[in-house]
Amino acid sequence: MPDKPPLLVRRAFGALRPTNSVTESAILAYPEDAVLRVKITKASGNTKRNALYWVVLAVFCEHMAERLPGATPAAMHRKLKRDLGLAAPIVSAKTGEIIDYDYESISFNSMPEHERSEYVNAAFDKLASWLGCTVQELTQEGMAA
Repeated sequence: MPDKPPLLVRRAFGALRPTNSVTESAILAYPEDAVLRVKITKASGNTKRNALYWVVLAVFCEHMAERLPGATPAAMHRKLKRDLGLAAPIVSAKTGEIIDYDYESISFNSMPEHERSEYVNAAFDKLASWLGCTVQELTQEGMAA
């Protein structure tokens, strides 16, 4: 499964309520009277950290819109996986050069919690250094979004 932001809902008063802006946006993309199919699974791992990671990626893309036109959270996620050594290189058998990276080699969602925590912390460090701010400033802006 490709890595993507989690669509999280919470059961409240007999209804499912979005818990993050990604879920709200996904729901609002459909007309008011549309019937949607929902697959319900129990969230595992640290869903708050996972959701914050994707929000921080979106905040980063907003700040870098002029320098990186067309940057998306999914594209930045793939770049971080490559830069932090999680994407396995695809090497040419003839030349030995790296042709591309296999971004599906390690699924973000299937990582053990301690590895995902280390990855998210390293990703926040790298994003903050690219923006020229502190990790605390970046995560606070992500929490406010």
